[in-house]
Amino acid sequence: MTLLEDARAGDEEAFMELFLQYRPIVFKLQGIYFVKDFDCDDWLQEGLIAFSESLTHYDEKIGVTLGAYFKRNFDNCIKSHLRKQAAYKRKSQTDAVPFETSLADEGCDVQFGLAQQVPAADEQLIVAEALEDLGDQLSPLEELAFTAYIVGHDFETIAAYANQSPKKVKLAYERARRKIIYHLKN
Repeated sequence: MTLLEDARAGDEEAFMELFLQYRPIVFKLQGIYFVKDFDCDDWLQEGLIAFSESLTHYDEKIGVTLGAYFKRNFDNCIKSHLRKQAAYKRKSQTDAVPFETSLADEGCDVQFGLAQQVPAADEQLIVAEALEDLGDQLSPLEELAFTAYIVGHDFETIAAYANQSPKKVKLAYERARRKIIYHLKN
């Protein structure tokens, strides 16, 4: 029996030996695609699953090598993950409340990011403490740009609220970020 036949018959050692020959395909596609929250183990696990399915459905008569067949199946598997990610991203955007709406509802004291994903509590606490400790070192525009940006607003939206250009808001954000990083390191 060949290695391929042994793997198909359920020989786990033959399966792993065969997979190790085609494992570079997994690493190559890992270098091409970025799948959020996938580490090396996730890539290998998805590769094993796709390889198992490829081995089960592979037919030598179609004139394609097992490697090419596996690469196509694994590529399709990764693209499915990317489509799911994009669909989830679109879904979360439909739940967002436009900045102008929240500004109209709450006035000048709008609480940034209530309808959007909020950073973890410990991150919020660190940033809040850093902002308090900095006191007068941040200008009102720097504080507004930094606070609004970290909760998910883009520079154009913040600029419209602050009646400034997006470039000026981005520069204010960068200055605030540098000051906060310097403050946290010292």
